[in-house]
Formats: sequence, C-alpha cells, structure tokens
Amino acid sequence: MKDNVHPSLVKPHSSDGIIGLIHLIRSMLADLLKLIAVEAKLFGYTALTMVALSLSIALLMVGGWLFAGVALVMVLANLSVFSLTGALLAVALLHLVLAALVFWRLVFITRDLTFRESRASMDNLLTHARTLVDRSLEE
Repeated sequence: MKDNVHPSLVKPHSSDGIIGLIHLIRSMLADLLKLIAVEAKLFGYTALTMVALSLSIALLMVGGWLFAGVALVMVLANLSVFSLTGALLAVALLHLVLAALVFWRLVFITRDLTFRESRASMDNLLTHARTLVDRSLEE
C-alpha cells in the first residue's frame, strides 16, 4: 500500500526532520557568519579610506591656509602698506583674531550641551551609593 501513496503524503520519521532542521540551522549560521565577516571587511576598508581621505583633506586645507597667509603678506609688503615684518605681524594678528572668533563660536555652540539627564542619573546613582554605604556603616 505504501507503493501507491504519493511521496508528499508519507510522513518522515521525527528524527529525520530534526536532523534536517539542525543541518538547516547550521548552514544558516555559517552563511550568517560569512556575511558578518564580509561586512566587517567592507566596514574596515571604508573606515580606513574615510580616515585617509579626511587626513589628506585636512593637510590640503592647512596648506591652502598657509599659502593664503603668505600671499597676503606678499601683497601687503608689495603695496608698501607695511614692511615685511609689519605684514607678517599683521597677518599673525589676523590669525589670532580668527582663532579667537572660532573659539568663541565653539563655546557658544557647546554652552547648551550640559547633558542634564546624564548628570541627574549620575547624581542619583551617587546618592543611592552613599545611602547604601551610610546604612552599612550604621550597622
């Protein structure tokens, strides 16, 4: 009678199904680990490329800033507005003023970054720890 029954209607033994499920889970985990390894390699390559490009951009910007300062000194010296020393001092003073403005802007931007919730949480944790220590000392 088993010969006349369609194969999809024959129930496999329960151990065959469990073994098949275990093999399926193993292959799925192996594929997942391969995917994680590939993604980690891609992330590392991308992060390294971004750091290298950021460093080169920073060097180019610093070089451009220095050459712009030198050009300004040359213009001031050639126009006979300042002597060479006076032009160098004027450009240095200009750089100091610009640095002070950037610092002031940075302080202005970060003044609202007080992290009130984090500080309150830490204060609460410290208060709780102090009460526990005080209780243990009283006993």
